[in-house]
Amino acid sequence: MTSPPSSKTLFVFYFFIIVAITVLVYQQGLFGTFIFDDHGNIQENTQIRVTEFNTPNLVEAAMSGRAGPLKRPIAMLSFALNYYFAEGYHYFSFKITNVIIQVLCAWLLFVFYLQIIQLPSVQKNTIIKKQALPFIAFSIALLWAVHPINLTSVLYIVQRMTSLSTLFTLATLIFYLKARYNSQSSTFKNIIFYSASLMSFLLAIFSKENALLIPLYYLLIEWVFFYQKSPWSFVSSLSQRNKRAIGLSLSLLTIALGLYVLNYASHGYDNRAFTLTERVLTEARVLCFYISLIVLPRINALGLFHDDIVLSSSIIDPWTTIAAIFFIIGLITVAIRAREKKPLFAFGVLLFFTAHLMESTIFGLEIAHEHRNHFASIGIIIALTGLLIHSQPFNNKRYALVSGGFFIIFALTTTLRSYEWKDNFHLAQYEASHHPKSPATQALLSNTAYKTQHYKVAEDAINTARKLAPTESSYAINSLVLAVLLKKPLSDELNNEIKSKLKENPFSASTQIALAHISTHLTNEAFKPLQPYFIEWLTVILKKLGPTQQASTYHYFLAKAYLTTGNTLGAINAHQQAFNLNKTFINPLFEMGNIFLALKQPVAASIVLDQIEQANKNPRLKRDYSLHIQELKEAIQKIEKSQ
Repeated sequence: MTSPPSSKTLFVFYFFIIVAITVLVYQQGLFGTFIFDDHGNIQENTQIRVTEFNTPNLVEAAMSGRAGPLKRPIAMLSFALNYYFAEGYHYFSFKITNVIIQVLCAWLLFVFYLQIIQLPSVQKNTIIKKQALPFIAFSIALLWAVHPINLTSVLYIVQRMTSLSTLFTLATLIFYLKARYNSQSSTFKNIIFYSASLMSFLLAIFSKENALLIPLYYLLIEWVFFYQKSPWSFVSSLSQRNKRAIGLSLSLLTIALGLYVLNYASHGYDNRAFTLTERVLTEARVLCFYISLIVLPRINALGLFHDDIVLSSSIIDPWTTIAAIFFIIGLITVAIRAREKKPLFAFGVLLFFTAHLMESTIFGLEIAHEHRNHFASIGIIIALTGLLIHSQPFNNKRYALVSGGFFIIFALTTTLRSYEWKDNFHLAQYEASHHPKSPATQALLSNTAYKTQHYKVAEDAINTARKLAPTESSYAINSLVLAVLLKKPLSDELNNEIKSKLKENPFSASTQIALAHISTHLTNEAFKPLQPYFIEWLTVILKKLGPTQQASTYHYFLAKAYLTTGNTLGAINAHQQAFNLNKTFINPLFEMGNIFLALKQPVAASIVLDQIEQANKNPRLKRDYSLHIQELKEAIQKIEKSQ
């Protein structure tokens, strides 16, 4: 009779199974190139192109992020390291790194789940043999690793921000549980574990800001697994004086935080086609949609974009809004009531909703994205498996059969979706076929079709996007750009449509990206017919915005347009205006300096240099421009010597 394998041997075996299967389901998608936001955040970000491995270069790369208020330096640094070690933008290197992160996340989930399933509060409600616990933890880790809702967090390179946040969040919770469960052990060990938890927390939030929810995960763990009594029992034990003091403090803190959050959130709607109310109401349906995709993923419902979701204009329009609200309230209520007898189910449900508090509530983000579930999906998987684990009696064969069935569905769906990511045009066609009413998907198809010389497809797709989003300016702009590139007659009717949309509707992020693209390529011969139109559009925008900080970017675009038409004075004035409206935006000053250098006017360039040096002292700047200042100084000195 052979002896059973040791725990270490079993764990190694489980780890390699997770590695092998994760690589297998994703391997087709590893050969697809950069797409959509990958371009702006990675390919067009010159600061991550690290060719010399030194601290200044790495710091500059880390601080080059534009995606969030904290700049996400850990994620940006990882992109820079990919670039350095691969010696360029080799997309396979970037994608295989994402797969490695996914494997590590799955392994940490294995460790985390093994921790919580052994807690006394869980064990008292189960009759599972100790030998079966590692297999259960392994099955959950594997189910999550291959779940199709997590595909965009792996194959969409820029979403490494999300997967790194998940990685360090899981590490944070593991260290916290280690310290919490061994509270009777040495103080020194606990300090080490709590310190490691804090360090992981910092790494998580500097990967992506949604990790700021980690303290709530701590509280959730405490309430579900450790503090089995009602929280009101603690409150009732306090004196009246302490109750009033705590109540007043919490009220003031809540009001202050609420006002700050609402103020911050309100700014996110300046460039959105929906209001705060519409977003909050719609998110109830979106959360139910996420749950349905996690429980039973449908390949035709999954996708890169979900801007085809109809907005909720009121609580009853559409009627599914109120149904979704009641479903969420009911599910949370059931989870709370099940806390003592079914703690895994309760924890999983509450973890899912807690994980969505930032991205699926009041902040003016896009309505829906699957990558927002990279960590949140752990909650639903724990909740579903928790129902089986807490069933009496627990049946090993039934659990293996059910989890095996879900694994086959998840793995096959992810494999099929991964295959579609093998090249961008194939992906865009696939996405458009499943989401024909998504304007963003149609625009993606148009862009990729043009790059692959499928010009008729490109035209049809961008025109479809225009029809699907009649208030969106960017699709009409891209339609005109496409006509220019294909050397077709420019339509005054389309130009008037663009001006009308810019005048009457909010400026979306897509509109700014489209205008930035034109601004970058205006010097190209193919784009020259766009110059007069471009200046007209910017004039409309600036008239609408007035002297605001938001207008700074568009003054910058206008300056570059003036320069291409030979209006040097207009370009200088527009650059100066751009800086005056936003003192943290120094690029216009450098552009002015370069103009004066081209005109052989070192005195004027020196005046601009003084402005730059003063501006560089501003603590609100996102980066240090000392290196570029030195380059400008040397260029001025060179001209002075030549004269």
